Amino acid sequence: MMMKKIKRNALQCRKCGDVIESKFTRDFKYCSCRSIAVDGGLEYGRMIGDPEDIIELYEFEEEKED
Repeated sequence: MMMKKIKRNALQCRKCGDVIESKFTRDFKYCSCRSIAVDGGLEYGRMIGDPEDIIELYEFEEEKED
């Protein structure tokens, strides 16, 4: 079975245009206008904010499960 592994955990804010990226677990980042935030690094993807303000920039890679 193939599993998706997070390769990049990033979002872009539609209000201020900032691209924010969480690179490790509990690496919580807000954009400059504090409308959105991202968390989780490569362990999990967590988005904070109004979905209308978020452009998802996640990247995944396929990983074979043993």
